[in-house]
Amino acid sequence: MPTGRRPITAIVYDDGPAFEAFLNGAVDRLERDGLCLAGLVQQSIPRPGRRKCDMVLRDLATGKLHPISEDRGAEASGCSLDTDLLHRACAAAEAGLSARTALLVLCKFGKVEAAGGGVRGLLAAALELGVPVVIGVPAINRQPFEAFAGDLAQILQPDTLDPAPLQGFVQRSTG
Repeated sequence: MPTGRRPITAIVYDDGPAFEAFLNGAVDRLERDGLCLAGLVQQSIPRPGRRKCDMVLRDLATGKLHPISEDRGAEASGCSLDTDLLHRACAAAEAGLSARTALLVLCKFGKVEAAGGGVRGLLAAALELGVPVVIGVPAINRQPFEAFAGDLAQILQPDTLDPAPLQGFVQRSTG
């Protein structure tokens, strides 16, 4: 990667469902453009009669869906993330990462990543291969993300979730 470019682009967001829709739409466009993508994007699936949705990660290299929710019952209100399932999804996604990958897309630097786990290993593997990374960062996790990424990341805070900055980053990184 040329000197002066930051290999990680973090998109900081406040509205999780809006960001999820934005990222899935942007990934769909990049896939249609023929880019070789790797990574994990979240799909939240509502469950009738449940307060919480099911969280599923789509592996961009294989298309495989990885459920990451723990079923805690209809009235559960706390976090339903199953960290073991998340780690398995990350390991599977890392297997799909190669030097041919144009971009690693990761849906979230969340609580698990702030604590040292989750997608951190996948992100590090991409950097070792010279693959640029785009990752969503909830505003509440911006400080831990910046401590983790340091000078390797550029931070985007779009006023609206517009795919232009992401597409521009991909063009600069892969061109």
